[in-house]
Amino acid sequence: MDAERVRAQLERILASAPFADAERARRFLRFVVERALEGRSSEIKEFVIGVEALGRNTSFDPKSDPIVRVEAGRLRERLRSYYEGEGEADSVLISLPKGGYVAEFSERRSPAAPKRTAVLRLSILPPESTSFESFAVSPDGRKLAFTSFLNGKLMLWVRMLDSLEAKPLAGTDFASSPFWSPDSRSIGFFTPSKLKTVDIAGGPAQDVADVVVGRGGAWSPEGVIVFCPRPIGILHQVAAAGGTPHPVTSLDLARAEAAHAFPQFLPGGRHFLYLAASSRHGESSIRVGSLDSTASKALLNTDTSAAYAPVLRGHPASLLFVHDGALIAQPFDARRMELSGERTVVVPEVRYQRWRQARFSVSENGVLLYQGDSAGNHQLAWFNRQGQLLAEVGPRNDYLSLRLSPDERHVVVNRLDDPDTVFPTIWVMDLLREGVVFRFTDTGGAEAEFTLAWSPDSREILFSRGDDRGMRLLRQALNGGPAQIVMDTEGPKFPADWSSDGQVVTYGSQWPDYRYMHIWIVSLSASEKQHKAFPFLQHSHGEYSAHFSPTSGRETPRWLAYVSNETGRFEVYVRDFPAGSYKWQISNQGGLHPQWRKDGRELFYLTLGGALMAVAVNPGPTFEFGAPLPLFETGLRFLPQYKIWMDQYAVSGDGQRFLLNRRIAETAAGAITALIPW
Repeated sequence: MDAERVRAQLERILASAPFADAERARRFLRFVVERALEGRSSEIKEFVIGVEALGRNTSFDPKSDPIVRVEAGRLRERLRSYYEGEGEADSVLISLPKGGYVAEFSERRSPAAPKRTAVLRLSILPPESTSFESFAVSPDGRKLAFTSFLNGKLMLWVRMLDSLEAKPLAGTDFASSPFWSPDSRSIGFFTPSKLKTVDIAGGPAQDVADVVVGRGGAWSPEGVIVFCPRPIGILHQVAAAGGTPHPVTSLDLARAEAAHAFPQFLPGGRHFLYLAASSRHGESSIRVGSLDSTASKALLNTDTSAAYAPVLRGHPASLLFVHDGALIAQPFDARRMELSGERTVVVPEVRYQRWRQARFSVSENGVLLYQGDSAGNHQLAWFNRQGQLLAEVGPRNDYLSLRLSPDERHVVVNRLDDPDTVFPTIWVMDLLREGVVFRFTDTGGAEAEFTLAWSPDSREILFSRGDDRGMRLLRQALNGGPAQIVMDTEGPKFPADWSSDGQVVTYGSQWPDYRYMHIWIVSLSASEKQHKAFPFLQHSHGEYSAHFSPTSGRETPRWLAYVSNETGRFEVYVRDFPAGSYKWQISNQGGLHPQWRKDGRELFYLTLGGALMAVAVNPGPTFEFGAPLPLFETGLRFLPQYKIWMDQYAVSGDGQRFLLNRRIAETAAGAITALIPW
């Protein structure tokens, strides 16, 4: 074919929407097309492409780094998208046949009768006005379990894959991370404090074990559940009917392992896969564990979950895992616990985040479900009281929480996407320098840092460092210097607020029962080297997000706004401070994240569905308040579960502007794609 026609077609393709933001795909396609047109097809090898087109150095090894295969799969998908859309009438076809990297050129022919294919691809949409938060396909490949919102509550749903109807399961409020029983009749899931199971045919959910934050589970044919009960630490096993959990893995300190999560049983039901997260960058791995011993075997290095896929037509038994954003399959011998053979690209792009569960699930008969697009799909932005966008701030992100400084010059954020560690870390955004983000603390990647609060003069930040067994409460100057220890005691500590007079801070903790979040108070005026805490609210239900009413000068706060689920639903309350003798319920249809206006004359909160509400307050000798009034729908969702007690928005001092970390509209739908069989 005439070279000029091919080059003209190449430019049309590179200028099209599927290639607009795909620099790697553009370089890859231009490289293989030009080499083919120059008669140098013999040079189009995996190593050459990796080095000359994709920027790898000369030590690049295609056997251990599948970037070329990954990008080739993505390139084929983009070409298919182009020719099915903008290029549907183009006469020149450029293709990259599977099994090779030499570009081919041809004339479009009249359409022939379609060939039958053994693979069915379909999209599954979430219930109207909701999104899929987590999901799992049943072992028999017939049913989908997922979590999604219903009337502001996150619930567990079930849908037959051959039906458009999905039903929520009663008694599964605040469910997350579902996993199936081997017979596809029951589902295990986590709430903020429990591992539970529920029969999809009906009946109440059953408590199985206590958890702090559940991070994945698996159910064996013998009725054993392996699960992760804490964000930091090892896996445990427990009978599916309930009982005392027992350790089933042990941390490999030589690999700096910090946590084990996201198990999946292998055939036979005695061995299981799991993610072993290391605090050292690049050393997290997929390992094989056993119910019979805490010993394990490493299979490969990766930083997210993996799954086993059995022998299917045209496919050997395989391990499915994520590499460089693509879903990869590699032959796996489950008897010998060994990988072998070549890695192949199953899906060019799958959604995942480091140290979290990748967004795919596979059944025993080869039904593969996955979600594409990027996980970092949020953007900080200012809105007025009518919900109108005023300005976007900073880069796309996946921050856990945010807090605006009292002088409104900085935003401090909790990040789980730190490139140097698997732990949450603290960063600061400078609003006066167009959202420049810089690291606030540096632990060397060895410890987690959680939540935060500003000093009233905006010069210091209060935060916690450690794990759920013990955290230090620290304060550190914004402009540098060593962190000062406020407290170093047992139990987790999640800072919530620092009073306007600078004398009192509040934090949340599940200590000592590890079942419910309690509100604790620390006085900073004591002369001791380390300060002591006392429980302000400690009941047999959860209480969160304690925020002091603002004061001027050195006045002690008079009121404390907080959230409680004492009625079975999260609501916003106010108590007198420091006595806590009186209580007023502020919200009337569910509420989270109370925040005061700087003059104390207005209290804001979010409904469970994400609507921003405003309540007028009369700051007189007694607490008087008006009816909640809706301002606008924020679109905020409280996932993962710990976002219930981490600030998700900020209010300007005058109460006229609101800083939200909103989900970006074009990535909000998040349909699930099904490949049957993969």
